[in-house]
Amino acid sequence: MDDILRRAEDLGRAIREHPRYKRLVEADGRVRADKQATAALDAYNQAVLKIAEKEHRQQPIAVEEKRDVERLRGAVVANDTVKAFMRTQADYAELMKRMNDAIYGELRPPTEEPAPEA
Repeated sequence: MDDILRRAEDLGRAIREHPRYKRLVEADGRVRADKQATAALDAYNQAVLKIAEKEHRQQPIAVEEKRDVERLRGAVVANDTVKAFMRTQADYAELMKRMNDAIYGELRPPTEEPAPEA
């Protein structure tokens, strides 16, 4: 078990040093420093949460609420800082997917070669 944990720590350090992770952290910092971006994200998240709570309680959702969410989503995706973050996040997610695929690929049992026909 110690060997697996040591390897996991090594992987964590390697990810931390990877350029895609570094770009993600930098992009996150830029979003947090951009008052317009954070305000747009906060407003959008609050509106989405309000609708989700109503859905969970099976309460009706007003057309105005749906329009408001769409308007707020538009403000979020129109923000250049947020757009750059989303591109960086997608790039990082692609790296994580490839890494997970590699790990799960090693967990699958090897495929058996068919026996040669005589």
